[in-house]
Amino acid sequence: MTYILSNHEYTDTVLKDILPVVMDANDDRVNCSGLCLVEKASQHEIVGSLPFENNPPVIGGFNRLQSKTETTTVLLARRFNVSFQTNRFVFEPFEYPAPLLVVGRYGKGRVCVFATDVAPHWVGGLVDWGNNRLKTQALGAEPIEVGSWYAKLLANMINWTIGSL
Repeated sequence: MTYILSNHEYTDTVLKDILPVVMDANDDRVNCSGLCLVEKASQHEIVGSLPFENNPPVIGGFNRLQSKTETTTVLLARRFNVSFQTNRFVFEPFEYPAPLLVVGRYGKGRVCVFATDVAPHWVGGLVDWGNNRLKTQALGAEPIEVGSWYAKLLANMINWTIGSL
């Protein structure tokens, strides 16, 4: 089941105890008009052999959050200032990387938080990430195409959370 909550709705529910992250009750949205790359923070079944090191995807924003203790931060959002100097682009990290995919356990179950969109507007280039294109369709919706690595990442998140991975 998917829940989309504003921050004050999150902090006033049992989800604050269940999820592997701490969110601020204030607006925590980070809109990235510049370059924001997804970086693998740790090896985990969800990211498996996906090529984050050689082909990192780009996102357009994320929710700022903190990982709780005894959880695993699998992916980070890393923002860059980019300038063009002496006929080349220069990339300088902007701020510290922020947790983007955090996993943990609650009771006998697994929990997973992905702090960006899986569809417009923050998903950015992540939706096209992959060396192949896949067609997918939700019930009652028009078919769409997505990148194969993006599809694998989402499937892995779901399968890990339900214990199938």
